[in-house]
Amino acid sequence: MPRQQERGARPPVCQYCARIANTNGLGLPFGWTVQTGAHGLTFLCAGCTRSNLRSIESRLFDRDPAGFGLN
Repeated sequence: MPRQQERGARPPVCQYCARIANTNGLGLPFGWTVQTGAHGLTFLCAGCTRSNLRSIESRLFDRDPAGFGLN
């Protein structure tokens, strides 16, 4: 069987969990994010975006640079 030719761009794939975005509409699905880095554009699905944001927020108060005594 001959190989089919690729038509159009490939859908975005989550960098962490490899979920494939449903791109039936315009743009990315709600909650997906785009990051730029050394490897170009990478994508995060809504679940991995939430997990990543929570980890960033949890690290915000690990340090107390302003001296508020949060620890």
